[in-house]
Amino acid sequence: MKTTCLKKTRVRAVAIAWLLCSFAMNCRAQKWERIGPEGGDAISLSAAGKGEIFLGTADGHIFGSQDSGEHWELRGRAGKRLDGVVQKIVVDIRENTRLYAAVWTQDPAAGGGVYRSENGGKTWEGAGLQGEAVRALAQSASNPEIFVAGTKTGVFLSSDAGTSWMRISPIGDEELKNLDSIAIDPRDANVIYAGTYHLPWKTMDGGKNWKAIAAGMIDDSDVMSVVVDRSQPERIFASACSGIYRSENGGAQWTKLQGIPYVSRRTQEIAQDPANAAVWYAGTTEGLWRSDDAGESWARVTGRDIVVNAIAFSGKEQQLLLGTEDGVLMSSDGGKSFAARNTGFTHQVVRTFAVSDTNVQRLLAAIEGGNKELLESADEGKSWRAFGAPAAGVMALFSFGDDWFAALRGGGASQFDAKTGQWKELRFVIKETIRMRGQKGATLAKRMRERVVRPEVSVIRATGGKIFIATNEGLWTGGAHGGVMQRIAEKEFSEKIADLATNHVDGELFVVTQNRLARSTNAGKTWELISTPQNAGELLWARVENHESNALIMGARNGVFEYEFGAGGKEWKLLQSGLPAAASWPVAMSDQFWMIAMRTGGVYQSRDDGRSWEWLEAERAGLVLDVVSIGNSRVWIRAQTDGLFLMKTGSQAAN
Repeated sequence: MKTTCLKKTRVRAVAIAWLLCSFAMNCRAQKWERIGPEGGDAISLSAAGKGEIFLGTADGHIFGSQDSGEHWELRGRAGKRLDGVVQKIVVDIRENTRLYAAVWTQDPAAGGGVYRSENGGKTWEGAGLQGEAVRALAQSASNPEIFVAGTKTGVFLSSDAGTSWMRISPIGDEELKNLDSIAIDPRDANVIYAGTYHLPWKTMDGGKNWKAIAAGMIDDSDVMSVVVDRSQPERIFASACSGIYRSENGGAQWTKLQGIPYVSRRTQEIAQDPANAAVWYAGTTEGLWRSDDAGESWARVTGRDIVVNAIAFSGKEQQLLLGTEDGVLMSSDGGKSFAARNTGFTHQVVRTFAVSDTNVQRLLAAIEGGNKELLESADEGKSWRAFGAPAAGVMALFSFGDDWFAALRGGGASQFDAKTGQWKELRFVIKETIRMRGQKGATLAKRMRERVVRPEVSVIRATGGKIFIATNEGLWTGGAHGGVMQRIAEKEFSEKIADLATNHVDGELFVVTQNRLARSTNAGKTWELISTPQNAGELLWARVENHESNALIMGARNGVFEYEFGAGGKEWKLLQSGLPAAASWPVAMSDQFWMIAMRTGGVYQSRDDGRSWEWLEAERAGLVLDVVSIGNSRVWIRAQTDGLFLMKTGSQAAN
């Protein structure tokens, strides 16, 4: 192996983000910038009056708007966990800057809790029920000190605004658990309605006694929303997976309302219009429905492809806002028309992204859920537009020159043809020799047969005018502009390849499998194994620092290692001095810094070629899954639920 890894003359970088301002005085010009794409899964909405509205997400983040949803800003996080689902936000009716959040965690063992903010969502503290998965929360209108919470294990009440809580449902009750909704009679705080995964319940004495109120309701109905009619408090509406129900006698008897097709009946929230008590809205998994006659008849007022999570009304004109899986929608005409309102709300789940090799302002991102799987930006994320996607769906994106490549869901890969504006699937071809036999088994002839397969693609790289593709069925290669891939190094790599790295300076290839690392200097014709460090565990990735040092860096289950070359031979060094000895995502390297995101959370930066590391406070970015650098001017990170972030470094930071 050539000893080109001797020079290390990299210049130390200045601090790279506002997140490091507490450690360095010269970082004022550098910061992480949210670049979207705009939108995302809006779990909960709550209005505070005078046009202020709050939005909760599936990772604990709280966004706020002061102009009825026209513009959003990230306020803070309810709790410290990155998987805390903000199911409900309650604005204290006495003070609209005091918020309460009902949170449950996606990790069932962690539970959740109630959180309180005294400053409009900027900072939060626990307000009880820590460890409980809180899925419903309500404040009494007649006694604002009283809050009622519904959790996975039962119903809890606080009579001192969340300072203390007591269970008001029987411990271990097999029915009164798994709460999804809570409502309190506006006239009497002792009258509480509770909707469970199974059926609804009611107490008239503050929880001392409970009664199932399911007459007329289909058995095993998940009651997702319970609302008391403000004009007639004995009239109760309940939305369930089996439809929408109305009771005229406080839940003693229910009538199933007609008009919404069965396929749309998973109604996640029902709301009464603040200006007209006869008008009700039902947010379903197939659009928003409106009733002008207290539920007697319904009409869908959005497209059926919209999944509605939450409904709110805000501003002097009482604009109708919807929290959906694809962002926020607003209507100023009672649901006759809707428009997206996501400026500042950048919370998309980006499955993968790539930056153009030839134009750093051009990005392509694959989005989870929503209506647009691929989005393109030509201005570094300031704006995004829909980009045609392969029919099979995209799992990973790559850029070489002016070309986009995509690893496809279900196997295979596609290349984007800029001339036709279409994706063309690559053909993975295996050539086989077929023996033709005659009577009595005599061999008459041989012929070649081509068989097309669709291996699971993990990585696509380009070097020397060719592309190389790592798959679960070994290594493949083909021309950079051709459509046919052929398998190579079948004897060396018969198993799944975890990663593939290239050295653009020397034209080297490095292949990483679960327990092997190999190198080729002749476009994959021959390979040599490189011994791996002891106790490294499963091998995950490799990168070559393509500047002056050409250092080989490898990530493994038990840490990140550097391959050093010296007069005494070859050896691996565990990178420590601040960097955890744990699994990570691939390192991003420039000649000024290295940056690594750990798989369990946390981003670390080194400005001295990996000799020492410092942790970057990246809470507002959530869990970081990718770090990508292009030259010395830009770094991108992809967060699990917060979309993409861009940091400009050096002279670019001031532009």
